[in-house]
Amino acid sequence: MKTITRLYRFRIAGILFASVAVLIALASCGLAGLSRLDAYTDTLYRGNMLPIAQLNELRAASLDARREFWKANQFRDPVRTAASLKVVQADEVRIENAWRAYFPSGVSSPPEALLAGKIANSLPTFRAILRKAVALLERGDYEAAAKWFDGNIEFLNGFDVLIGKCIDTNTLQATELAGKSESIFRAMFWATFACIVICVTGAVSVSIWLMRQRDDALSESRYHLWLANRVFDLTRDGVMITDSHGNIERVNPAFTRVTGYTQQEVLGRNPRLLSSGRQSPEFYRAFWRSLKETGHWHGEVWNRKKSGDIYLEALSIAGVQGRDGGHTHYVAILSDITQRHQHEQRLRNLATHDVLTGLPNRVLLDERLKHAISRAKRHGMHVAVMFIDLDGFKQVNDTLGHAVGDDVLKAVAERLVHSVRESDTVARLGGDEFVVILEEVGSMLQIEPVARAVLDAVGRPIALPSEAVSVTPSIGISLYPDDAANAEQLLLRADRAMYVAKNMGKNNLCFFSTLEAASHPQPAMTATA
Repeated sequence: MKTITRLYRFRIAGILFASVAVLIALASCGLAGLSRLDAYTDTLYRGNMLPIAQLNELRAASLDARREFWKANQFRDPVRTAASLKVVQADEVRIENAWRAYFPSGVSSPPEALLAGKIANSLPTFRAILRKAVALLERGDYEAAAKWFDGNIEFLNGFDVLIGKCIDTNTLQATELAGKSESIFRAMFWATFACIVICVTGAVSVSIWLMRQRDDALSESRYHLWLANRVFDLTRDGVMITDSHGNIERVNPAFTRVTGYTQQEVLGRNPRLLSSGRQSPEFYRAFWRSLKETGHWHGEVWNRKKSGDIYLEALSIAGVQGRDGGHTHYVAILSDITQRHQHEQRLRNLATHDVLTGLPNRVLLDERLKHAISRAKRHGMHVAVMFIDLDGFKQVNDTLGHAVGDDVLKAVAERLVHSVRESDTVARLGGDEFVVILEEVGSMLQIEPVARAVLDAVGRPIALPSEAVSVTPSIGISLYPDDAANAEQLLLRADRAMYVAKNMGKNNLCFFSTLEAASHPQPAMTATA
């Protein structure tokens, strides 16, 4: 052994030196690769991923501000509006913070700089639009606020598209850097393989180490797979996975609880089996267009359970991209929000309707009267307002009790509704005061027969379980545009005419126009009994 070593010592030394040189070269290449990989990673994080997060925050804050504005404008409740305006102001601060964090330090390429410049130029206009809308809401001018926002919707949508393009540009750059990083990883893999080949003495130990790493990774992978399956099974929301053609491949137990269908019943079938028929074809065309163009969709859908019950479903769908960039699967997350929807409906109804009679309250009355005046103005028609106060109701309420009084008010409300057309509005202002809006009135001659019908209907005895009760109405009538040009004045003048009718003996009706006539010497004021 010593002789062989002595004979080949120079060759062995040469091989060792060559091996060391190769190892040094490979190590140098590895260090260079690691350095470049570190640079790519830093650029990927600081130049792309962090700006994407900042731009997403900017986009989310702008959309949240717009969404909160529409909530405030829809509910038109001062308390709700004040809360929404605080949220909008907070969103404006988010927008400012996100923009300062992104620009200009987050810009990493000329195309991105061009888009960022456009966003910077558009941001003051966006702030101005938002602040003016907030100012209009603070004054309670909901109609003007909505009109202002609608007039600038194209700019707002364009602003959102600009942010989306900037995000896409960063995503493309990140993808390119990821591709370069993959090449470096591949080169480092071959360098490592070469080191393993050269380092024969360490091959066994390296192999054992790699096998151990593989086993650990496999074990970890199995654990994560088990954990993902448990999350899939235990989540409270229904989850449905389909292939690219929409055929169902898997659902979780929550899906069965929501829809009533088991996995065996829906496997391989299309989700249209849940369709309730309430959505129009245009809805589904827009749904698929959004899903194919953006890869995701979120909204509410009326669907049908296996039992046949219709329910409102909150649905979020996202596409799963394959290596070629196409969507290989779609994942839908769904939940039954019928009860929440019904609760919101009840809250909205309570905000605009009288609890006792179910009639519109003053808030909804003002809204409908303004709309009626607007329609009458466009079509050259009249609107009549009948202000009704019940004669003798206080005595009934005081002598027979509030429960009987409530029954009387409900009976009067029902009679008023049946005395006018479905297109007309009957509202209760409070106490024993009611208002009727008659739309599409050609002249005053059409009003008196309706008013007399109301006198007759309300004046009839009301049969209650305990006894029969009688109340009579006093009615004051005003007419648009003859007596007033706005809703507030119409109500005030009908109220004034009602008091004249009450003072003339009750169970009367009086037109405000007769009061105007009485203020001049020519005609005399008359009230109709």
